[in-house]
Amino acid sequence: MDNKKEKDELKVEWLGIDGALVLLYVVLAAIYSYGIINRIDFIVGIMAPFIAIAITSGAFIKYCTEVASFSKGKKRD
Repeated sequence: MDNKKEKDELKVEWLGIDGALVLLYVVLAAIYSYGIINRIDFIVGIMAPFIAIAITSGAFIKYCTEVASFSKGKKRD
């Protein structure tokens, strides 16, 4: 029974934040590759970093809200 519980805890949620971060890596790799191959400075210098900042900030805020809701739930007990 404990082995099943450990597997559930280690499971990656591909449709949640974890999947979004993996998708971010793939998308940024494609954008950077296209920008470097075609020598488009706007893509490499401005667009891709802002995409990374936006998605990473969104993931951070999501984790913060989960932690805040968890801590509020513990105070009620």
